Amino acid sequence: DVPLVAAGGICDGRGMAAAFALGAEAVQMGTRFVSSAESPVHANYKAAITGAKETGTWVLNKKASPCIRAIKSDLTKEIHDAGVMPPDVLKNILGVYFGGDMEAAPALAGQTVGLINEVKPVQDIIDETVAQFHQITGRLGALAAVGGF
Repeated sequence: DVPLVAAGGICDGRGMAAAFALGAEAVQMGTRFVSSAESPVHANYKAAITGAKETGTWVLNKKASPCIRAIKSDLTKEIHDAGVMPPDVLKNILGVYFGGDMEAAPALAGQTVGLINEVKPVQDIIDETVAQFHQITGRLGALAAVGGF
C-alpha cells in the first residue's frame, strides 16, 4: 500500500478535510510551513507570503517546464507578461529565501497565500489545522447520521 498524500492549495483544516474527502491519507502544506516561525527563510519572504492576497501569485512559464507559481512582484510580472522564463532565472533563488531580496528570483509560493495572514509556530499550525479538520469532519459525520445530505 502506498499512501496518497495531497499537496497544493492546502494550508488549514478545511483543505485537509477536502483532501481526505477525496481519498487522501495525508497532506503536505508547503507554503504554510515556509511561513512558520521556525522556517529558516528570510523574514522578507515570510512577509511577502503573509501580506499577499488571494490573487497575489502568478503562474509562470505555462507553456514550458518548469511551470511554477510565484508571488507577484516586478520581476514575476515581467516573466508573466513575456510568457516564458529566462533559463537562469532561478539561479538566484537563495537570495530570495535567505537574503530577503524579493527581486533576486521568483519567490515561489502557492495559491494559499491569501489564507496565510501571520507567521506562527509550527506546533500552532498543526494544532489549529487538526482541530479545524476534526470540527469539519465531525460536523459532516453528524449531518450524514441524521440524513442531512
